[in-house]
Amino acid sequence: MRWNSRSILSITILALVVEFVVLRDLPFFWDGVSKAYRANWIYEHNFASLIVPTQFNSGHPPLWITSIAIFWTVLGKSVWAARLLLLIVNIGVGYQLLRLCKLAFEPVVPLAFFFLVIIDPTLMAQTTILNNDMLLLFFILLGLNSLWKGQWLWYTLALSGMLLTNLRGIYCTIAFCLIHALFVRYASLSFDRKMLRAYAIGLVVFGGFLIAQYTELGWVLISKNKNYAGHREAAGIARVAKNAAAYFKNILDFGRVFLWVPLLLLLWKVFRKQLTLSLASKRILLALMVFTSVFFLGFVPFSNPMGPRYLMICFLLGAMLFGNLLFRSNKNQTLRNGVITLVAVGLLTGHLWIYPSTISQGWDSSLAYLRYFKQEQAMLDYLKEQGISRDEVGTHLPINSRHMARLDGSEKLDPPFVTPDFEKNRYYLHSNVENKTKDAGIERLAKDWEPVKTFSSMGVFLTLYKNPAR
Repeated sequence: MRWNSRSILSITILALVVEFVVLRDLPFFWDGVSKAYRANWIYEHNFASLIVPTQFNSGHPPLWITSIAIFWTVLGKSVWAARLLLLIVNIGVGYQLLRLCKLAFEPVVPLAFFFLVIIDPTLMAQTTILNNDMLLLFFILLGLNSLWKGQWLWYTLALSGMLLTNLRGIYCTIAFCLIHALFVRYASLSFDRKMLRAYAIGLVVFGGFLIAQYTELGWVLISKNKNYAGHREAAGIARVAKNAAAYFKNILDFGRVFLWVPLLLLLWKVFRKQLTLSLASKRILLALMVFTSVFFLGFVPFSNPMGPRYLMICFLLGAMLFGNLLFRSNKNQTLRNGVITLVAVGLLTGHLWIYPSTISQGWDSSLAYLRYFKQEQAMLDYLKEQGISRDEVGTHLPINSRHMARLDGSEKLDPPFVTPDFEKNRYYLHSNVENKTKDAGIERLAKDWEPVKTFSSMGVFLTLYKNPAR
């Protein structure tokens, strides 16, 4: 079958619509819960201000949370309304990604290779997460397409959108400045002064947001909220080394090792001049090098925990470049199809990658997290059946935010679970779907505390422990 862009886009949209229908009531999860709190504040205050108070504010611009609040105003405050917004953004990402693939793929690469690009586990997971990362990715893809085509108005929208969606938009804008210059210098992009307007307008728009936030809160970028302020501190040497290892782990994680190892082997052939790059491949390689370098320098020296979702554009560009180099270097169709099959299967297995509790995992970066919610409900039912009061149970799980994650007041827990304290808590609820319990604490639970009840599904677990001294 010969695939064309219309049929591929139709299948992509259909898959996203089916996903929306199946997961329409799936709660906010992980960092998405904080977005629910912020959107709710804007909604409850009738858009009196788009700058949420410091008690909720991590410093990020308000485009995503304001959009959620608008959808709630029109459709009613519900999870499905927020997911309808995400569906629209997902379709936009699919469309822009297909456009970029059409520009980037060499003539020998079938357009159907697009499907291997979109099965990246982190991208698939993020299409189900009510966070702002898919909106940021949409603007990044729009930026690459509009820069490639010299469309300055769309480029302006892309840069402004990135800067108003997430503070990582600052890094993305820096990356685009470098990519633009490298395209002009090394990749045959004509210099057009109109494109410079986009940077000026984007900075003015972002400056307006910073002025508005400083006027209302007295700070910008680095939050005065103690829960977030520590995320933007300079890291020590040991932490920088650990962050660097985590950075490369994120690139290879969730099955991507099956793609990036052959990609690096193909790039080695390019370096040794055994394989030449087309203009499209050169542009993709330049963009990939810039994004990975800017993100490395922007994330690794600081204390903010890194998630694989931060690097989604790198994963997508890497997959496109892999396709170009594979089809250019290998004329043996059987061998080539075998490599593609291996990579595809490897990526799909990424949703099954579960690490021991002592290793932090990006739970919003594969579909493994979908198995958590039933286990959480089962544990709540068990505590109720056994008459165990939640104020006796310490946990790092954001389970007290169930009412906001589900937008259901009946889910508000009273009494709530308490702050973990190994000396004071009678019980401790631990799950591998949280990265806050330190290794020493996990080892202490396993060694000294009594496991009372465990609910698990394919590696995702919640275990209730009892304090032997209480």
